[in-house]
Amino acid sequence: MLSNICQKAGARTITRGHRFIEKKRHGHHTSFSKLKLPESKRVLLGGGAALLLLFAVAYYFLMPVAEVVTVRRGTAISAVYGTVRIEPAFVVRVRAQNDGFLRLAEAFSAGRGAIGNSVEKGQLLATIADEETSRDLKQARADLQAAIDRAALPLPSSELLKAAEDNLQRLEKVVGSGNVPAVEYQKAKSEANRLRGAVESERIERDRNLNSLRETTKKLEAQMKNSEVRAPIDGVLTNVQTIDGELVSDGNELFTVSSHKNYVRGEVNEEDVGEVKPRMKAKVQLYAYRTKTFTAHVSSVQPAADPTTQRYTVVLEMEEPPDNLMTGMTGEMNIITGTHKNALLVPTRALLVDQALVVKGGIVHSRTVGVGFRTLDFAEVTSGLTEGSRVIVSDQDKFHPGETVRQRMVNSPPPPKEP
Repeated sequence: MLSNICQKAGARTITRGHRFIEKKRHGHHTSFSKLKLPESKRVLLGGGAALLLLFAVAYYFLMPVAEVVTVRRGTAISAVYGTVRIEPAFVVRVRAQNDGFLRLAEAFSAGRGAIGNSVEKGQLLATIADEETSRDLKQARADLQAAIDRAALPLPSSELLKAAEDNLQRLEKVVGSGNVPAVEYQKAKSEANRLRGAVESERIERDRNLNSLRETTKKLEAQMKNSEVRAPIDGVLTNVQTIDGELVSDGNELFTVSSHKNYVRGEVNEEDVGEVKPRMKAKVQLYAYRTKTFTAHVSSVQPAADPTTQRYTVVLEMEEPPDNLMTGMTGEMNIITGTHKNALLVPTRALLVDQALVVKGGIVHSRTVGVGFRTLDFAEVTSGLTEGSRVIVSDQDKFHPGETVRQRMVNSPPPPKEP
């Protein structure tokens, strides 16, 4: 009995030991499986990282883009700014010389549509119809031709005079012999003298009539010539102020013809004109040629200002004008009055008065800039910026100091060279 009890107790002890060992082993496996993340957690963690990366990329591409240019060194130019306009060297206004209905010439029948056409001196632009003068001229020319034809014939009394002179010469030969009475000789002499006077009177009357007819014809021809409106110079038709069939009066302005030769007319402000002198060089930029800059020099400065604008006119001469330079083109100019070599230069469009926006490390900073010489393209930097600084050159009002931006380098005009 006791032995049975002992055997049962030993069995229980062994069983408990095995259970203890199993628990230890079970506990060890439980701890190891806790180090491994479930599959769902790994997917969640990877998705979060991808989403974070996506947000980062989206943030980068949604950042505002600033167009920037690098501050560099070059020649700074002092210049007087002004506006320019291409003007014709000569302008002639063509007026009517008589009254009547206007008829445009074939080449200009389009009226205002013919503006811009080239014309030659003396070319017919229009006629002013005058039927009465035309009829009178036709009659006068016929009368003149008839008078000229009659003048080619002998005068009516010339044959009688010739016969009387022949008779007088015959009597002179025989009067001395006494065969012919002296009275008859004197009578023949008187008749010859009378006929000479008649021939002379007829000649004078014929010449007077011819001269009168010639004068009448010339006068009518002049009137008809006035009815022909012709180009006064070689040039370009720049204005048409009438229409076909219009009734015009003597003195009405009909056309404007401008010369082919042009010049550059600049205007500068009153406070700047004192710096401008003849023979100074200038840079001209025409809006029709935005990518080109033309060299010119000051020809003259007109002494009086425009009474309305108080701006002074400067006449410029372009050194190499484009082939198709046309009247009316406009643009801007810089008349060069001084230079500074090896100066810091920033595009003028990067400055808002004396302020500039600089991008450093992707962040916008505001800078107050000291400005020296200034032109349309570049301004000299005396303080506030350093060589290599990147300045924003467009849409500055869209950016604020402290803002993070992406940068895009843009091309700027080449630095100016010493003139």
